[in-house]
Amino acid sequence: MKHTFAITPRVIAHLGEDLIKNENIALVELVKNSYDAQATFCEVEFFFIGDELSKITITDDGVGMDLDTIENAWLVIGTDNKKKQLEHPSSGRLPLGEKGIGRLGVHKLGRKIQIQTHKFGYNEVVIDIDWTKLEKANSIDDFPIQVTEQIPSSLPIPHGTKITISDLKGDWNRRKLRNVYRDLASLNSPFNERTDSFVVEVKSNTNVFEGLPPIADILKVAMYRGHCVIDGDEIKDFYYQFTPWESLSNIQGREVRALSEEDKYLKRRKDIATSRNRNKIVLENFSLSDYKIGKIILDFFIFEKDTAVFSFMNMERTILNNYLRENSGVRVYRDGVRIYNYGEKDSDWLSLDLNRLKRAGDNISNNIIIGSVGISRRESTDLKEKTNREGFIENEAYFAFVDAVTYALDLITRYRNTDKRRLINVYKKDKRVIEPVLSDLNSAVEIIKDKVSDEKAREDILHYLNRVNDQYIEVRDILIRSANAGLNLGGVIHDMEKQVDALISCIENNNFESVKNIALNLEHIISGYTVFLKKTSIKTTNVSTIVSAVIDNNKFRFADHRIKIYSNRKNVDFEAKLSQTESIGALTNLIDNSIYWVSQSRQDDRKIYVYITDEIDNYISIVVCDNGCGFKMPPEQALRPFITGKPLNTGMGLGLHIAHEVMQAMKGKLLILDANEIDLPDTAKKYQINKAIVALCFPKA
Repeated sequence: MKHTFAITPRVIAHLGEDLIKNENIALVELVKNSYDAQATFCEVEFFFIGDELSKITITDDGVGMDLDTIENAWLVIGTDNKKKQLEHPSSGRLPLGEKGIGRLGVHKLGRKIQIQTHKFGYNEVVIDIDWTKLEKANSIDDFPIQVTEQIPSSLPIPHGTKITISDLKGDWNRRKLRNVYRDLASLNSPFNERTDSFVVEVKSNTNVFEGLPPIADILKVAMYRGHCVIDGDEIKDFYYQFTPWESLSNIQGREVRALSEEDKYLKRRKDIATSRNRNKIVLENFSLSDYKIGKIILDFFIFEKDTAVFSFMNMERTILNNYLRENSGVRVYRDGVRIYNYGEKDSDWLSLDLNRLKRAGDNISNNIIIGSVGISRRESTDLKEKTNREGFIENEAYFAFVDAVTYALDLITRYRNTDKRRLINVYKKDKRVIEPVLSDLNSAVEIIKDKVSDEKAREDILHYLNRVNDQYIEVRDILIRSANAGLNLGGVIHDMEKQVDALISCIENNNFESVKNIALNLEHIISGYTVFLKKTSIKTTNVSTIVSAVIDNNKFRFADHRIKIYSNRKNVDFEAKLSQTESIGALTNLIDNSIYWVSQSRQDDRKIYVYITDEIDNYISIVVCDNGCGFKMPPEQALRPFITGKPLNTGMGLGLHIAHEVMQAMKGKLLILDANEIDLPDTAKKYQINKAIVALCFPKA
């Protein structure tokens, strides 16, 4: 026997009231229907009787509907009219919807609906729906819809549709109404110019919406602004602007209008398993051309709320804080119309808040950014909206879309971080740059010397404080040495894995002569890195031995990354006062940075020069220079902890800082130079190995 499905009236409720998350989204769906009807404006009005919201009307000047369209399309749930328009587009807008169920969201708003619609050249049609009858109906046939034609038209426009919703559901308090206003006001992108005109206006017969600041006023106080266009595998248009408030006269703004060659190509983080089943995070290039996504246009406004400067703002802080609390986040717009729920409080779709928890200093959060991500409906067909209207289906195209936006925002954030550090450094009240713990202890010692008159009590207190001082320095030095060794452990593991893979391959191919050589290589790698575990005192040392040890330890990495290494270590004979362990660790950190940046910025012709010089007064210096991309931030910032120029937080931001601390502990210094500050060797000049120049300066013996 053959049977067919029977549909109960509850299906309408499931596809409408139950599927739509809240009243905001239900109203947005109705406004989107106006857009799909080719309207140029949509007016949403809230009518009050006394303090109670009585009804909501949505009026547009779209094409309207005739009786035939009502009977054969509007009253048929799940029609494919809009999907056909997407598959066979003609002139005009492409529809935002495609499933044919968005209109059922009106059930979320009220129990009684009247629709007046007028198509040019046809009679006006009036539809009356009483949703209360749906609850009593046993079948679809028990839920009649009243449809009548009206002559003449009662609408004040020659064509269009007006929806009146009454007997409202839910509690429409002031807070909810203002949230609805914000959502409807944000339906149009405030940043990108649209190719057609569609304006949403929200009004009321009361003052319920008064006092909400326009977004244009809010955006004026954003200090950091970014714009870019992503197309295919690269960022083809980029602009960043730092605009301090007029009251911040001690710092200059700046603009960046072009990206370096290595930055403009899209990259994303990828977790891979090595041959030893160890997880490793790498950066990989990717392209949006593999999907139907089209160009992505991004605009970001990032706000500054640091206490060091917030009081200088020329807008009331409460106004900005309240606005950002309700409206911050990065939103997605398709043909200038918002896609929900991106940018809502519960949507961290770019993982901004999550990443800030992991690394607070360098990451922004959703509550200080207002952003727009614009895409074309015609070009982004691989990005498909979920049935419940809460974002896109999470397919491969969606993840590529998120990765592209994340990478672009990461670039803008890196520029912002540089300017923020400059800003705070100028305006922070406490400008001490010495180590905070030792500084506080020194201050305590001075206060005790001045305030404690009893000699014995004073000496006892100073004795304990001096012990604390010495113990702190000892612990600090141990931690620095341990951190130095820990950072270089990655190099050991990398080299060992490569050699073990080669060893296994040779064994499988019965190449036992090579097996012996590789085994010797493994022994050499281990013995070369055991120096990190030894504590050595500061003594007069031939600096060439330090350079030779580091170059020898990294020879497999140089070969693996196809890097040509230059050095004058065999042609000089300089001695300096240093600790062998700490010096090898610090130099290894510099070499590690050079290997990374040279490999990231160049496909071939990769070069590093390590040379020893006495050019810097009173010091013997090991200078590391390369032909990578150079430093992406001011030198004083590069030496601070947890600050990295590597994309997408792939770096720890500790290497240079620890090397700097190590050099200070040895009474030396670390300098970041440019090519005009030091006389580079002829080979370095010839091959332009001068993009990044870092010197480890040791006291002369």
